[in-house]
Amino acid sequence: MGIKNAVSKTIAYAKRNDTRAAFFAALERISDIKRENYKFVPLSDAVIAEQKQEYRLLAEAGNIVRFSIVVPLFETPENYLRQMIESVIAQTYGNWELVLADASKEPLEAAIEYTKNDPRIRYCHLDRNDGISVNTNKGLEMACGDYIGLLDHDDILTPDALYEMSRVIRKSMKTNKLARYTGCPVRLIYSDEDKFDDSKGRYYEHHEKPSFNMDYLLSNNYICHFTMLRSDIIKRLRLRKDYDGAQDYDLFLRACAEAALEMPQAENQIVHIGKVLYHWRCHQASTAANPASKSYAYEAGRRALQALLDKYGIAARAENLEHVGFYRAEYDGDVFLTRPDLGCVGGKILGRNKRICGGMYRKDRSLIFENLPEGYSGGYQHRAHVQQDAYAVDIRCLSVREELVPLYEEITGRAYQPGMNNAAFDDLPKEEITALSIRLCEEIRKRGYRILWDPHIVRQL
Repeated sequence: MGIKNAVSKTIAYAKRNDTRAAFFAALERISDIKRENYKFVPLSDAVIAEQKQEYRLLAEAGNIVRFSIVVPLFETPENYLRQMIESVIAQTYGNWELVLADASKEPLEAAIEYTKNDPRIRYCHLDRNDGISVNTNKGLEMACGDYIGLLDHDDILTPDALYEMSRVIRKSMKTNKLARYTGCPVRLIYSDEDKFDDSKGRYYEHHEKPSFNMDYLLSNNYICHFTMLRSDIIKRLRLRKDYDGAQDYDLFLRACAEAALEMPQAENQIVHIGKVLYHWRCHQASTAANPASKSYAYEAGRRALQALLDKYGIAARAENLEHVGFYRAEYDGDVFLTRPDLGCVGGKILGRNKRICGGMYRKDRSLIFENLPEGYSGGYQHRAHVQQDAYAVDIRCLSVREELVPLYEEITGRAYQPGMNNAAFDDLPKEEITALSIRLCEEIRKRGYRILWDPHIVRQL
């Protein structure tokens, strides 16, 4: 992100919020720009050849998964269209079809040209432009693959995108001793992504995503690109016109909630590939370059989140955060009554220097966002400002559901005090506080509950 773009975003941020918040946002954004040293490294010719050879062997053995990539087109500039299509043709995994659903006023001749040279490319000129969701659904109706992915008409896949997706599916099939892909437990696969500066030919803002995190998804569409869904699921759920602009977010919310809120072992159904497989093109009109350019989309996202909360009977209001496109579930009353999947809720602890000194912990006992100043959001994904599932939270600032109070008292050796301002552990060494926090939360998770970290809950030491 350039300085000029950062300044414009900060000005817009100040208009939405207050000058103090904008001041801290500007400081953090400048710091992020200075620290960014991301460089996308393309696959070597040797790796590409190796993956293609592996695919040939799989194809000869038969029974290989088939992918459909659905792309809604609308007045797509020819150079972007060609680059997008070429990125699919360049896949090292060859069992795919590219479905182009074109709502342009006149048929795109470049797209038609490709169908004549490659039978895997299918093109349909739609009668009219009914919006992104309806247009995409028409493409879904044409798709015949076992798994279906969505690709924007001006973005680019890396050559190994489908190869990496196939590895996840084949591993699950082998583990579960299955023969038919329609029965594969994996319902959704997503990857890391980055942004491509259209004017400078530069890759930046590597979005290194976490493993599946339902509450983080309730905060923003972190899944985004590149995502594959099992064909029967995406065709059943479809995209909904009422949420145009945030149609992908609405789809991912519903697909993931079915697993995370209705079924056990969601981690086996939703898989993250920690590798950049998608380049999100940035140009003057794109949301990637200028989120405010599609402000209607973020309101659609908030409504999609509220619809999901209502569907599952979760008594909460979907509210906008100060960051564009980020949300918060504001719970009404006792969160444990409306979220039976939650065993514990924790907040963040600020030291006398107004920096984070306690809150959310990793499995290796390290403190996430340690020493981050109070007004900072944790980077361009703002993870320090959003609710999310946690491995563990700090015993000095947490609450547990009533059924788990005996467990709390057994592990900590202290009487449970309702509320988030528990000074009973302040006399303990930092290492012991961390150890107790990890142990308690591990036992809660063993009992099938989720741990929620809420940064709006703050304890000042």
